[in-house]
Amino acid sequence: MARHAGGSFARLGRLVTRYAGVIILCWVAAAAGLNLAIPQVEKVIAERSAPFVPTTAESVRAVQEMADRFQESGSQALAFVVMSNDDGLTEVDREYYRLLVDRLRADTEHVAVVQDIISRPALADSMNSADGKAIYLPVGLRGSIGTPEVGEGVAAVRAAAAEQDHSDHLEVHVTGPSATIADELHETDSSIAVITAATVVLITVILLLIYRSWVTALIPIVAIGISLAVSRAVIALLGENFLPVSTFTTALTTAIVLGAGTDYGVFLISRFHEQRRAGQDPDTAIATATSRVAAVIVASGATVAAACACLFLAEIGIFRTTGPGVSISIVITLLVALTLIPAMLTVAARRGRAEPRRAPSARYWRASGARVVRKPVPVLALSLVLLIALAAFLPGLRLSFDERSVQPAGTDSNLGYASLREHFPANELLPDYLLIEADHDLRNPESLAAIESVSTAVAKVEGVNTVRGATRPLGETITEASVGYQSGEVGKRLDTAADELAEGQDDADRLAGGAADLSEATGALAEGAGGLADGTAQLAEGSRAAVDGAGRLLAGLREAGGGVGTAAEGAARLERGAKELAAGARELASTLNSAYQQARSLADSIGLALEGLNASPLCGVDPFCREVRKGLNEVYHANRDTLLSGLRRLAEGSQQLADGNGRLATQIGRLNSALHEAERGIQELTSAQRRFERKLGELAAGAGEAHHGASELAEGAGRTEDGAERVEDGTAELTESTTELRGGLREAADFLLNLGTAAKDPAIGGFYLPATAFDNPDLALASGYFLSPDGRTARMIVLGDSDPFGTEAMHRARAIRAAAERAVHETPLAGSRIAATGMAATNADLDDLVRQDFLLVALLALGTVLMILFLLLRSVIAPLYLMVSVVLSYASAIGLSVAVWQHLLGQDLHWSVPPISFIALVAVGADYNLLLISRIRDESARGTRSGVIRAVGATGGVITSAGVIFAASMFAMMTGNVTTLAQIGFTIGAGLLIDTFVVRTLTVPATAALLGEANWWPRSRPQ
Repeated sequence: MARHAGGSFARLGRLVTRYAGVIILCWVAAAAGLNLAIPQVEKVIAERSAPFVPTTAESVRAVQEMADRFQESGSQALAFVVMSNDDGLTEVDREYYRLLVDRLRADTEHVAVVQDIISRPALADSMNSADGKAIYLPVGLRGSIGTPEVGEGVAAVRAAAAEQDHSDHLEVHVTGPSATIADELHETDSSIAVITAATVVLITVILLLIYRSWVTALIPIVAIGISLAVSRAVIALLGENFLPVSTFTTALTTAIVLGAGTDYGVFLISRFHEQRRAGQDPDTAIATATSRVAAVIVASGATVAAACACLFLAEIGIFRTTGPGVSISIVITLLVALTLIPAMLTVAARRGRAEPRRAPSARYWRASGARVVRKPVPVLALSLVLLIALAAFLPGLRLSFDERSVQPAGTDSNLGYASLREHFPANELLPDYLLIEADHDLRNPESLAAIESVSTAVAKVEGVNTVRGATRPLGETITEASVGYQSGEVGKRLDTAADELAEGQDDADRLAGGAADLSEATGALAEGAGGLADGTAQLAEGSRAAVDGAGRLLAGLREAGGGVGTAAEGAARLERGAKELAAGARELASTLNSAYQQARSLADSIGLALEGLNASPLCGVDPFCREVRKGLNEVYHANRDTLLSGLRRLAEGSQQLADGNGRLATQIGRLNSALHEAERGIQELTSAQRRFERKLGELAAGAGEAHHGASELAEGAGRTEDGAERVEDGTAELTESTTELRGGLREAADFLLNLGTAAKDPAIGGFYLPATAFDNPDLALASGYFLSPDGRTARMIVLGDSDPFGTEAMHRARAIRAAAERAVHETPLAGSRIAATGMAATNADLDDLVRQDFLLVALLALGTVLMILFLLLRSVIAPLYLMVSVVLSYASAIGLSVAVWQHLLGQDLHWSVPPISFIALVAVGADYNLLLISRIRDESARGTRSGVIRAVGATGGVITSAGVIFAASMFAMMTGNVTTLAQIGFTIGAGLLIDTFVVRTLTVPATAALLGEANWWPRSRPQ
């Protein structure tokens, strides 16, 4: 297989030298033609860039669901226009705000929604700063964060803000997550040109130092340029169809191609120079160099391409868009290195250029190899100590998910954040969101109480400052909805009723006194009526005596005249007394009716209180509430069944008494008229004695009737006396009952007031909010903002006390969701879907995805590279310890980055640094070790130890040069404005240097020397 491969590569070398000019022209034509026919990769990225965070992330899906449930188009990509004036916002500034709102509303292509205080005045308090110096305007953009559509939207908002004139003192910035990512991508794109230029300069300087020839140095540079031109065109072509791309694709592709392409050129040129020094002619030397190095270059390229291709299986956009692009570029660079570089060397060598200088001394590297072979154990131990010492910083690694910190402080989004921090409460614009999606309408007391339970549980999470939701729209539980408050209100009303009854007690006492007077008066009336009956009896008897004794007529008439006058006077007094009695009875009936209405109103109030307590889902489990409900129930039934019926009967009896007294007064009036007529008759008898005899019979008859009427009057007066006594007894009973009722009401009021105070304790309290409460205008905003239109989804806003981009916020977001899931158990919300979103929740999901992607990609990359090493070396032992050395080298590189960035510079590593650095260092580190171990294998025909010395001496300069060049291309990434690229470049560059000067120089040679023939197991000694 090796001979076949060598033969194939030998034929390739001869073919390249024969058609060198054609190959050069073909590559130049391909680069030019593809770039003319295909749009530039930057344009494709601008149109088709993948989202920054995958849409499969739970928090991203929750954002979309929230927008759908609450009918808030554009809420998944928000930007904030922050306007501030240190002298205070003026009317001119507010006019600018109004005009900007109109301008943004007109831009329907980029803007989905504008949440302004003009159309929604209720938001004015939250969007205006307390100091009156700033205001912000939320703008919903079309698309997802990190996509070109949102980037264009951010640019459009900034253009609108800049085109609208404003005062010199007003500062306007566009910020928010959408603007942050847009600025980061813009800064990354702007840094590529600077990074590329710096890399080319560094590589050129290094090549000139190595070869001391402009022609020789320019050959790898030209090859790299062709590789980049073709790679960019191919990536653009594939990106227009299916390949995921982003700004990071071009940034890392450029850096990797510059480093790998230079390495491949150095390998070929160094071997070509070696063959020329051995006396071969240019064409033969190039063909030999190609055939000898091609296998290593192919294996190296395949290793890098395969490892980077594994990133395509990741979910995070920066990984998916970086890996495939690098793989494609490495394959193209590999083809360019095997064809274009030999072709350019052929053309240059035929003209006497690119010839080797004096052979560099290999004495240092041979001596290094000899020292390793003589003392492999101490050397291996020393190298492991160095690597482990650096890797010791790795456990302290803290990943940063703050995209603000990786870009310059002067970006528009960062200036906007600074303005917000100065004028608004912390985290006001970047809260956590919690969604509860149920299978039923939540606008009922039971579900609302469950929502309040979730709010209470979330509020107890460490780091949570405020929870806003349907039951606490301003961050505090609706006071009127607590059972304690409601109990207190009932107590207050009962207390007021008791006071009113106390005020009515005096009236009841006066009523009782009046009833006693009425009883006494009717007694006197009954006594007078009895006397009247006796008098009329005597009158009848006298009339009969007058008929028998005419002689006694005058004396009888005088006596009768006096008696009739007296009777008339008594009847008049009796008539006035009866009228006064009727008026008193009517007043009594009115007072009793008023008392009846008051008592009935009190019973209705108690009934309403009972209905509220019976409807509360928590009253059944709250012992205080059950006692209240029982006491009110007893008061209610006693009032309704006893007091009301008694008052009604008393009022009816008083009315009847008033009606009877009225009829009595009428009868007495008639009697009084009759007595006056009798008096006139006697006068007539006195003046006309002759007529006396004829009238005596009539007088006797009239006296009989008078006696009968007086008897009826006496009987009625007796009945009136009995009724008055009953009224007296009833009013006394009413007074006593009212006193008892007042005491009971005060006792109930005191109990409820105490309950209202005790229920404010969170360990006791309850919650009750009827669905009709949302008809209240004060709760209209809560209903529309925290409950979806169909009532099936509830939203909560959670404000924390830490930076929403920080790790504490990520942990808090996880704890918030866990607390909510626990709180819905055994409630009407059991089984509901709980989702969290917001910046902290998104970063928490991103953290989980990074770990998952890292684990998946690392295992695939290690497996792929290990398989390539197995196939190339046809050994088991050597590939295994090579992979261990590469992983240890990676751990050392990350440890060094932690020490430099985290401990010295005070900045945590960006979350993308470890995965991308791992892929690059595993692939490239395996390349250098592969080149070394394959040379050791080739030189070990007379023993592995001698093979190590010769291999280190032969490859030491080449691998060191390649490692330094590749590391320089990575360090050049630190010249950009984006810290992410700087950290990736530093970590990979440091890892390459560690691999070059420690692993490849000490660890691998020492291990190979110790293992000896076991390196090639299961094969025998190389021949």
